[in-house]
Amino acid sequence: MPAFAYRAFAPDGRMRAGRIEAEARERAVAALRAEGLQVFEIAPAAAGLPIWRRDLFGRDRVSDAARIAFLKEFGTLTGAGLTVDRALRLVGRQAAPALRPVLADLLARVLGGASLSRAMAAHPAAFPRDMVDAIRAGEATGTLTTVIGTLAASLERRDAVRRHLRSALIYPALLILMALGTLALVVGVLVPALAPLFEGTGRSPPLAIRLAAGLGDGLAAHWPLLLGGLTLAAAGIAGAWGRPGFTAGRSALALRLPGLREIVVGAELGRICRVLGTLLVAEVPVPDALAAVRPLPRNHLFRDALREAGQRLTEGGSLAAGLSRLQPYAPSTLSLIASGEQVNRLGPVLLHAAEMHEAQTRERVDRALALLTPLVTIAIGGLIGGLIVSVMGAILGVAELTQ
Repeated sequence: MPAFAYRAFAPDGRMRAGRIEAEARERAVAALRAEGLQVFEIAPAAAGLPIWRRDLFGRDRVSDAARIAFLKEFGTLTGAGLTVDRALRLVGRQAAPALRPVLADLLARVLGGASLSRAMAAHPAAFPRDMVDAIRAGEATGTLTTVIGTLAASLERRDAVRRHLRSALIYPALLILMALGTLALVVGVLVPALAPLFEGTGRSPPLAIRLAAGLGDGLAAHWPLLLGGLTLAAAGIAGAWGRPGFTAGRSALALRLPGLREIVVGAELGRICRVLGTLLVAEVPVPDALAAVRPLPRNHLFRDALREAGQRLTEGGSLAAGLSRLQPYAPSTLSLIASGEQVNRLGPVLLHAAEMHEAQTRERVDRALALLTPLVTIAIGGLIGGLIVSVMGAILGVAELTQ
């Protein structure tokens, strides 16, 4: 999203300068005026780091680790009785480099009279919409410190799962890289060296050598076309990735694939139940808590279910009835929610459901990764072993013919 540098007068007459992210210059001016600022200069912000450093190496991005550190420190300071502006000053001094200018702008906006959630909404790249909505609900109900602690815990769990997945995928990735390197060595070095041995013997090379030679010749002759085709395909997928139709298709496909379906359902329900339950325990009203949780799911089915549940609540229905679209995927969770509503303990019940889904999802992921490693090993060993056996058989056959 484009960034704009601005200079404006605050309601108290002081001059303010900062950055704001908006889709267009007019929207940036409208957002600043909504905060009571009189803008007298605004222009596209100068690019900071080069795009290759910013996008490839993430030097200008706000990571989850930086968000977690900010939320923990900020929540601790506000919980100790410090005001929002004083907490922002202290946290900004030791924040991550990518987050420091954002926190400085947050402080300026808060001092100018804006709420913390509105100031955070001006930086969607640093603070996602679900985080801003949760902060807004905490401000409206006076439970800001509790909500910040919830967000920090939720982000920390998600970051831990991501790091666990990355660590578990290192060994299979190394196996695949070694297999690709071995295949490249066989196709590029060994096969061209063996091909002349069969010339004049009246015996055709083995199938494996012929296939490898054909693959090598095809890559050598058509590599520009292949590279261009892969680049265009990657660019097309990247361009369509965020479009509603493509996103809905990905969401539907994830729920149709056995094994992946259970992991997706468990991860989505664990995230929803964790945040929603914590907000309810903090005495946030159910409609406000549901509105804050609505942007959380990545799968469209769960987003649609939460939107429908919000409509049912405004009509006087229950949360369990509103989430009826999830019945084929999580019948036990809906039964727990219905029971929690009946005994007026929906918040603790949702937290219990979150723990259950998080534990089950982690077990499923560990089981899938434990099964993936031997499968990859067997497949790579069979491929490389079969190729080497075929090559050695060809060499022995040629040796017999020469004797």
